[in-house]
Amino acid sequence: MDCYIHLMLRKESFMNTDVLTLFSQIIQAHHMNCLQVEPDFSNLYKADMELRCKLYSDYDYRGLEYFIQQNCREAEIVKMVDDFSLTIYILRIGQASISPVLQDVIMLMGPVMETPPSLTDIRRIMADKKLPENLLRELQAFYNNVPVPSDLKALESTLLTIADNLFARNHILRLIPEEGGLSFETSPGSLTLNERPSIAMSSIEERYEVEETMLDAITCGDQDKAGRYYSLFKTYRITPRTENALINRKNMMIIFNTLCRKSVQKGHVHPVYIDDLSTRFAIRINQARSMSELDSIDNDMVHKYCLLVRNHSMKNYSQIVQRCITYTDFHYAEPLTLAFFADMCHVTKSYLSSLFKKETGSNLTEYAIPCSFSTPPHCPSMWWPMDAGIRT
Repeated sequence: MDCYIHLMLRKESFMNTDVLTLFSQIIQAHHMNCLQVEPDFSNLYKADMELRCKLYSDYDYRGLEYFIQQNCREAEIVKMVDDFSLTIYILRIGQASISPVLQDVIMLMGPVMETPPSLTDIRRIMADKKLPENLLRELQAFYNNVPVPSDLKALESTLLTIADNLFARNHILRLIPEEGGLSFETSPGSLTLNERPSIAMSSIEERYEVEETMLDAITCGDQDKAGRYYSLFKTYRITPRTENALINRKNMMIIFNTLCRKSVQKGHVHPVYIDDLSTRFAIRINQARSMSELDSIDNDMVHKYCLLVRNHSMKNYSQIVQRCITYTDFHYAEPLTLAFFADMCHVTKSYLSSLFKKETGSNLTEYAIPCSFSTPPHCPSMWWPMDAGIRT
């Protein structure tokens, strides 16, 4: 009997661990950090994306710990706005909702910001916190990495709905403080600044890591993963190069088009396919006259580049087979025969036929002959409309 109870408790504990994991995954899918606070609060330094522990050599997060212990109750999501203008959501999940866990679980969501801070906003915060001017670039880099939801009210409604359904009770949103920013320091000038805060470095490294993961997914033709990481990548804000928002956006998209082109090339797609698609996107970007037009192109780029890899990658083919496929694609109007390809590749007909069949699952003659009569689906997209060349 004791063994049965033990197994049931383990099963229930596993299920509730899954609920917490699911909660975290849903929050992260909305491009927010989600932190399950350790029972001893030892990981609380991650609450503000490590801002204060990087700024100060002696910062103590016990003030935040005390705030959580005193103000966060079950069935509430506390919205806390601090003196760096960061918004953090705090959820206390009671034991009854995740039994047999022996104590409440604290989840932190964020930080986010209601609007992107201007240079004036950052300077005001620095003045309030008595921070030196040489930290301006560091703080700009940090704030560029803080997500700014397009609709904060909708996001908050989503958080409440998720909590209601996963933890089987209704939750309310409570703002603390109602005005101003919450500070956990007794005196802004009493803390010791780090000589070389690594805020900018770590923020830029994080953005580059997301970018690299996204581009690797494009190289593999993994549209779902590439799309997820591209959505995350767009939450990072890069310091504008000009005051014209449309030109800034165009410049970023031209850069992204180039990055996609190089990623697809690593996926062993023939350069002619890549150049055709890249050129079409470059023209569309240049001709766009509004943000909505750029949004349409933006949503199309990852999709089309991933499809290009999936439809035209020759990564797993030998050089001989790659050469035959490429020649077929670009000389489809010529009379193509097995003997011609064998002579071109300096191998016997039987060897080439066997190799092509082994690697592609198709007969070379059957693959090549249709090209002599009509434009085949595997021929370059440059010969017909873009959407026809990239099969969905």
